[in-house]
Amino acid sequence: MTTASRLFDTPSWKRLPGADWCWLLSHRERAFDRFRKGGVPDRGWEAWRYTDLGDLAQRRFDFDTSLEGGLSESWTPDPGWPEGHRILFRNGRWDTAGSKLLPLPPGARLISLQHAVQGQLPLLKRYLGQIASLEGHPFAALNSARFDDGLLLYLPEGCVLEQPIYCRFEMERYAEQEPPAAFPRLLVLMEAGSQAQLLEQHRGDGSVKALTDLLVEISLGNDARLFHGRLFGAELTDQRVSGVHVNQQRGSRYQSYSLMMGGALVRNDIQVSLNGEGAEALLDGLYLLDGMQHLDNHLRVDHLQPGGRSDQFYKGILDGHSRAVFNGLAVVHPDAQRSDARQINRNLLLSTGSEIDTKPELQIEADDVKCSHGATVGYLDREQLFYLRSRGIDPDNAQALLTLAFAREGLQRLPAGELADAYGRAITQALTARLEGQPQPAVGAGEVSDE
Repeated sequence: MTTASRLFDTPSWKRLPGADWCWLLSHRERAFDRFRKGGVPDRGWEAWRYTDLGDLAQRRFDFDTSLEGGLSESWTPDPGWPEGHRILFRNGRWDTAGSKLLPLPPGARLISLQHAVQGQLPLLKRYLGQIASLEGHPFAALNSARFDDGLLLYLPEGCVLEQPIYCRFEMERYAEQEPPAAFPRLLVLMEAGSQAQLLEQHRGDGSVKALTDLLVEISLGNDARLFHGRLFGAELTDQRVSGVHVNQQRGSRYQSYSLMMGGALVRNDIQVSLNGEGAEALLDGLYLLDGMQHLDNHLRVDHLQPGGRSDQFYKGILDGHSRAVFNGLAVVHPDAQRSDARQINRNLLLSTGSEIDTKPELQIEADDVKCSHGATVGYLDREQLFYLRSRGIDPDNAQALLTLAFAREGLQRLPAGELADAYGRAITQALTARLEGQPQPAVGAGEVSDE
């Protein structure tokens, strides 16, 4: 029997994994107390001033959406994506029947977080909840209180995981039940010199009122390398809130690429701490919005040690009455001399009803640094359209070519290979589907820039 509850109702601690593990129970209780005191953020919060969560605090959810009708075989990635480990999360829970793991190198672990908690693995006490900051992150606190499953990836020193790990997140609403709410948790622990690729794929089935609150904690040891891809499918119609918190040691590299094409409301927080000399964080993203979609990207990189490098490069294409928010912040602390921090946010508006609120920021507390930031907002360029039409290209194809060229620019920053090709195909297919049969995009004299 399922139970429906409000977000502020005290969780049933005994029904969550690890109920008999004292430190975890204490952590959950502290996190929930923090969430309850702070509440669901409204526009009075500076970090949420452009995002209205509406009646989220009053809505009822089903927190006990047990898996029904498990899949008989595992899903396969879309054509063109490389083969890899495939993990299906249905309503936030690892679906064993719908997942398929490949052989792992010696010492590596890739298991359900629920099983790891039930087995009281010592690694969890050292890392779980120690990377993500709950201060100012109410949904990280809510996830910390309510998560009941997810993923644990551990790679020992020097371990290289050749095949990517796909995590597919699906939300399903069963008949006569309240809209589901899911709180999956990913914990990625990589020792010195290890390498991996983690790919999230977020899918939906039309459950407009469903809520996903995802929290990702990543620890990268010296010289570790992680590529973290995220894809939010165009068919998403629910609300998805996610927080990614990364702690990097000396010489490590974290590269994130987010392709966001759907969701009634999507909020992405990425928080990176460069805690080792020469650590590097590359945060790239592309969002393609239409209709009444709303996307809010908040990025923050803290340079805490010398010689670190961060590069934030986000582009957006907005149509209909969609709205996007970009807030990118790089903080260079006093001990982080010789830091290099860059931020770029570029946006293309295809309609007069679309809107972007962009705010790249730098806070510099060191002397020997190289930092820059900028943002552009504009329509399709009349001169470029005229040039293409003068070469015999019809108006629709000219607009499509310019839009696609704008979207694909960021792919050049990805390592050449199967992943870059797969992202390129996904972008082309999504734009082609959206541009076919659409009214002519808005056209301007160029871009408005504050770069």
